Amino acid sequence: MLKQRIITGVLLLPVVGVVLFGLNLKGFALALLAINYLMGWEWARLAGVQSGASKSFFALFVSFLALVVWYFNQNLQLWPSTWFVEWHWTSTLISYWLTLMAWVLAIIMILVSKYNKSFWTHGPWFRLAIGAILIVGFWVSAISVRNIQISQDPYFGGYLVLYMLTLIWGADVGGYIFGKLFGKHKLAPSVSPGKTWEGFLGGLGLSLVVAFVGSYLLNFKINDYFIFAGSVIFITVISVFGDLFVSLLKRQENLKDTSHLLPGHGGILDRLDSSLAVAPFFLLIFSFQGWI
Repeated sequence: MLKQRIITGVLLLPVVGVVLFGLNLKGFALALLAINYLMGWEWARLAGVQSGASKSFFALFVSFLALVVWYFNQNLQLWPSTWFVEWHWTSTLISYWLTLMAWVLAIIMILVSKYNKSFWTHGPWFRLAIGAILIVGFWVSAISVRNIQISQDPYFGGYLVLYMLTLIWGADVGGYIFGKLFGKHKLAPSVSPGKTWEGFLGGLGLSLVVAFVGSYLLNFKINDYFIFAGSVIFITVISVFGDLFVSLLKRQENLKDTSHLLPGHGGILDRLDSSLAVAPFFLLIFSFQGWI
């Protein structure tokens, strides 16, 4: 299993490189649209949809929603740092606010899942609706990060997306290593029995190291490093909630992986569950603080 994970990860690295740095903004958006389709198919499976045709239909519907957002805001810009100065409704902004509200609801569902399972008793529609909002919101947020300062430096946004991903990978790798070595106290046994507080703290520490090194390399404009560290901690916590939410859905459907598309890793959602949650909050915090 570990050998498969390593081989798949190595093979995916050049693909990630091409998507981040080898494509223009529209190409990046189209590449993410393909990923949207795959995540939509897997999400339908997590929602309890059995028919392959129905899963494909939902995946197409999610992709169609993303195209609608794109049609009404063709420059795909979203600047959270200006929301409190000048307010204007755009398709990207509407999608973004819905995404933030959906993640607040998802976090509440995780926190009360041990005591209340009424969220799952009314068929798949509730989970499908949340999935559509979250997947399209991830698409909008990731493109908006990629779009930052694109006229000054076409590669800067790609480095920002990579920076965001390395924060998540740091949390995952640190959590795995410290969880294996020192893990004793369960973090969320009713949702993901393998996660421990020791692993969480190890992942948090590695994410902070990655964050400060990356901020130096990317020349972020940071005036208060305590606020920066607190923001990274918040982002790491959000990444854990993203992981836990997908784990909760898998647990409800008695699934080990969201699919078998990536040998050794499972599905696209198994790899991007934390990114799904982090992208909108990363965009909001880092742009509002003026670091990017």
